[in-house]
Amino acid sequence: MKNIKTAAILAILFLGTGTAFSQSRKTESIKGVEKSDNDKKIQVEGIGHKLNYTLNGGIVEVEGGDNTITIKGSAKKISVSGTGNKVYIDRVDNISMEGSNNTIFYKTSGTKSGKPNTSLTGVGNKVAKQ
Repeated sequence: MKNIKTAAILAILFLGTGTAFSQSRKTESIKGVEKSDNDKKIQVEGIGHKLNYTLNGGIVEVEGGDNTITIKGSAKKISVSGTGNKVYIDRVDNISMEGSNNTIFYKTSGTKSGKPNTSLTGVGNKVAKQ
């Protein structure tokens, strides 16, 4: 009987801790990926995602490692932090990268120079025209 009570108490504590942890985290959709209701923001968090999106003038945020994100369309800004992330996009105006070995491949930019405005912090980060 004592073992049953102990098991029940441990089960309640375990479930309670799991519930508290899940409530303390930022709201995320399945696989750490969130797309805003108005389709103007794509947010990817985590490791190893391979995802495709369509975007028209919004914002892209990628956090984590070894994610590969392909975006058809354009973004006003792409922010990448972490390591080993790759983003492929048709058109982008502003890029901000932190971390290491992240790469953004773009086809065009809406800036006067034809190259996106970039801010790179870290080692091995690069922006390349495709």
